Amino acid sequence: MGDEATVPPRVLGYTDRVSYRPGDTVALQVSTGAEHWRGELVRLLALEIPSAGVRRRAENVTGAVPVSARGIDQPTALGSYARFDGIPPIGKDGLVVALAFMPTTPGDPAFGPQVAIAHAADGTGWWVGVGSDGRACAGVCTTSGPVSLAVGAPLAAGCWVEVRAVIPGRPGERLRIEVTPAGTFASNRFVRAPCDTVAASVVVGAQVVPARGPLLWGCRSLRPDGPELSFDGRIENPVIVADAAATGSRGELAEHLAVVAAWDLGADIGAGGVAATTRITDVSGHGRHGAAVQHPHRAVTASSWCGDVTDARFAPAEYAAIHFHRDDLTDCGWLSQGGIALPDDLRSGVYAVRLTASDHTTDLVPVFVGPPEGTATAPLLLVLPTNSYLAYANDHVGVDSPRTQVWSQQVPTLDDFELFRNARRELGLSLYEVHGDGSPVFYSSWRRPILTMRERAYDHNAPVWQFTGDMQIVDWLERTGRPYDVVTDLELHREGASLLSRYAAVLTGSHPEYASGPMLDAYERYVSTGGRLLYLGGNGMYWVTGFDPDDEQVIEIRRWGGTQAWCADPGEYHLSFTGEPGGIWRFRGRAPQKTFGVGFVAAGNPGASAGYRRATDDPRVGWVFEGVLDASERDFGRYGVAGGAAGLEIDSASPLLGTSADAVVLATSVGHGDDMLEARENFNMTSRVLGGARNPRVRSDLVLVPRSGGGAVFSTGSIAFAGALGGAGGETSVSRLLGNVVDRFLSGAPVLD
Repeated sequence: MGDEATVPPRVLGYTDRVSYRPGDTVALQVSTGAEHWRGELVRLLALEIPSAGVRRRAENVTGAVPVSARGIDQPTALGSYARFDGIPPIGKDGLVVALAFMPTTPGDPAFGPQVAIAHAADGTGWWVGVGSDGRACAGVCTTSGPVSLAVGAPLAAGCWVEVRAVIPGRPGERLRIEVTPAGTFASNRFVRAPCDTVAASVVVGAQVVPARGPLLWGCRSLRPDGPELSFDGRIENPVIVADAAATGSRGELAEHLAVVAAWDLGADIGAGGVAATTRITDVSGHGRHGAAVQHPHRAVTASSWCGDVTDARFAPAEYAAIHFHRDDLTDCGWLSQGGIALPDDLRSGVYAVRLTASDHTTDLVPVFVGPPEGTATAPLLLVLPTNSYLAYANDHVGVDSPRTQVWSQQVPTLDDFELFRNARRELGLSLYEVHGDGSPVFYSSWRRPILTMRERAYDHNAPVWQFTGDMQIVDWLERTGRPYDVVTDLELHREGASLLSRYAAVLTGSHPEYASGPMLDAYERYVSTGGRLLYLGGNGMYWVTGFDPDDEQVIEIRRWGGTQAWCADPGEYHLSFTGEPGGIWRFRGRAPQKTFGVGFVAAGNPGASAGYRRATDDPRVGWVFEGVLDASERDFGRYGVAGGAAGLEIDSASPLLGTSADAVVLATSVGHGDDMLEARENFNMTSRVLGGARNPRVRSDLVLVPRSGGGAVFSTGSIAFAGALGGAGGETSVSRLLGNVVDRFLSGAPVLD
């Protein structure tokens, strides 16, 4: 039985960007098969956590006028491609099309024929690609119907070929295709036996019908729901010459008097990476530049890559390629039917648009509202780790990966919403997954419904994760009556330490894993100039993350060297957006221990979580524990939403990695089981002693780091810490401890008595 039979449809929406300020308008993109829908703004105070007995708390925003519209079941245009407008149609002299490409799913019966480059639509034009049998092919439309031919053996996935197609302009002339093995030992996936050029041709007996629409890479034509006959794989520097008799290499064809266009995918690679990842430059002099759609991979190895240089900035010609995927998505492309104007006096905070459709289905779309630009409206700031929300956005690991059952030691729990989420694969992938052709997912975007940011019964990691986990901090701030502002990673990236400097103290979220260089600079400068920072998470400031300079709603990572879901391919460790090395910050000399006092050490399921044991009786920090423990007690934080307060992913102090000698370890976790496993980058050899029951390195440290000028950092070193801030009886020991630290930090009093 198909997903559409078992999972009923429901209203879905997303906003046009990650964050807003009072006075802005939140543009809404909504899809529903119902007759109409309505959206109203609410302030979120807490999200429901069924396993912990936490109920959703929300307040209506009376000053925000609701929006309503007729329902549209909006298609999502899934799959990347490149578009070139203004390309002249084929003339009587015909064309030569020359390019190199590397297919990644040739002959896969699930995908069928694939088109690498085409100037065709609705029974017109020509195309070059891979047939359903995996062989290189070319075709042209005539007044008598399409004519096509294939040549050679099926192409090998991950291996380069040079393809040259001659497209005739007159009846009686030949359609011809030539295929030559290409690539180097390094750039090809397999070693292939030497092989000569293979060619085939066929007479075209009728008049060729020129196409008038755009020329496309990565598909044959465009439909409302996306590209048709999508291509999985890489394309390198196509050349088109308006002369079917033209001869020579691609380089020689680019100099031909009749050249139509000669694209160079390495032309825009410079010191800052790819100047504009959506731009494809024509170097023929005709200015027939193109636009890449849905962020196909850039800064990837081309056919000439030999492995000696692994940074595109120093060998642009060896990275003159682009990688298309049929499941790329950075913009659903839904029509916006209206929005909600935020009142000018709206408090900074976490809001949501509550969508209700006439079929009685609902959606809750988060909206983050900062203070008016250049101001602070509270002494305390919460930085929401929205890069991390994007990294996990719509991940399907809990359903797709057999590791999930091993990790959680239970069959995945799928309620109606999780079944619905699993059925909506067209909403894009997370940065923890791979594309259909096996290549990693580099990019994630805000312009789609992010279903992992909705309330749900259970995430495969824990009862709450990322946004739902951070709402536990919001819940605590609201319950304890502490005024606060919120901003997102994007504002921190843009504004840096000047943003943080407006606040007496700054809080992070529970899992701020994905940080840009400017974000790290901002935190370090803030605390080194008197600022006070509370790092309330685990495995934070870990992966090097870049923002698209032309579209800051899109982020990029390249995984290597860390505890990771995948590893970038050889030679592809540098970000296309910035050119900088990816991987984890630790291997760029910026281990989080240097600023935050702790860094990632282990991860495990909720059953491997533990509580803390007080580690010091230093009277200078006795204030931290006031009201937390009785005189005879040492242990606290043994209970929470995800087990103990020290769990899920944990951090510890390490002088070798930069923890200051001035740092005070306040408490250390005790009681982890062997399902709390040490991070792979912390050991260089395989080991049988990785789990917490026998490995003394597996621990979470609560650390206080005094800094010069009155600055300080308090670090919890645990994702699960936020889940121990509330309980059935109200305030907990963890809540009291955090309250002590927040109040001392806000007071301006010295952090050491």
